[in-house]
Amino acid sequence: ITFSDGHKFISGNRCEKGAGITKKEEAPCLYEYKYKLIRSLADKGAPEKPVATIGIPLVLGYYDQLAFWTAFFHRLGFATQLSAESTRDLYFKGQHTIPSDQGCYPDKLAHGHIVDLLEKNVDLIFYPCETYNIDEGHSDINYNCPVVAYYPELLKANIPELNENNFLYPYMDVNLEKHIVQTTCKIFAKYDLKKKDVKEAWELGMANLREYHEEVIAKGAEIIAEARKKNMPIIVLSGRPYHVDPEINHGIHKLITSLGMAVVTEDAVCHLAETPVLHVLNQWTYHSRLYRAAQYVTTQPDMQLVQLVSFGCGIDAVTTDEVRSILEPKGKFYTQLKIDEISNLGAVKIRLRSLEAAIKSAKK
Repeated sequence: ITFSDGHKFISGNRCEKGAGITKKEEAPCLYEYKYKLIRSLADKGAPEKPVATIGIPLVLGYYDQLAFWTAFFHRLGFATQLSAESTRDLYFKGQHTIPSDQGCYPDKLAHGHIVDLLEKNVDLIFYPCETYNIDEGHSDINYNCPVVAYYPELLKANIPELNENNFLYPYMDVNLEKHIVQTTCKIFAKYDLKKKDVKEAWELGMANLREYHEEVIAKGAEIIAEARKKNMPIIVLSGRPYHVDPEINHGIHKLITSLGMAVVTEDAVCHLAETPVLHVLNQWTYHSRLYRAAQYVTTQPDMQLVQLVSFGCGIDAVTTDEVRSILEPKGKFYTQLKIDEISNLGAVKIRLRSLEAAIKSAKK
């Protein structure tokens, strides 16, 4: 809108260039690096002449364990094929098979990923049910949340194209070598796998998973060092591993970096702190990382924590109060952002700008 005095007002634009706002110095971010690293794992060490191609839906727990499963299957002679990157169109592909709208957006996206793999004509889709996550030694129990643990059961029951031949969803515990060996040999019986090879595949998978986490930690340390060199505030953008999916986080990390604040993830810093005193049972692996990351933030004057919560996640009703109780008594701000399939980030922008203003005010 141009007024008679020549003054201009621009509204409705998502790009701030038109508003005449000077772009701030680009802030480093771990989110995009981590996402690209995860997607690259499907080709790492892949066999030249695979015995079969295993489809892997890149959803939920796979965002944390993909490094294990790709190395595991590649060692056994299988190729791995990831589902396509998450998009709104991919979500619509599987929307008709979602039995309830009560769940979080990340679990509803899984339906589209399965449909995509079916269209890719992979030899089979592998998606295990996992009651337990990797035991990192920092929690009372290392459960997966019920959705992450058992969603394959729901997919099998609601996508008619899935059957016993093209969809394998065994109950597995990655921590137990003997159990993995026995279960793998049983469900892949037609490929005549040797127990010795499966054992070696498990060892390679665990080593690859450690290497992946070490790479994330190293990159996180690099970003923190760069941010401090530029005197930038650092945001620990925390949530679940699958929140690095651009379709799930809606580019919130870009909003943060556009405000001149660097971004790292909770798993890049959680190893630097011990679990604080909690008021709840520390029984979820992802939550344990979140609590330790929050504790670490309280010791760093240039850090703040922002927690991403997927709308529909009942378990986060527990974590939000707990994280707040860790941060606020130590003078840190608690910022929670609820995200789902709606991508209007107006309210998110307001919250982040408020946080930016509060950080600047606290420095005075």
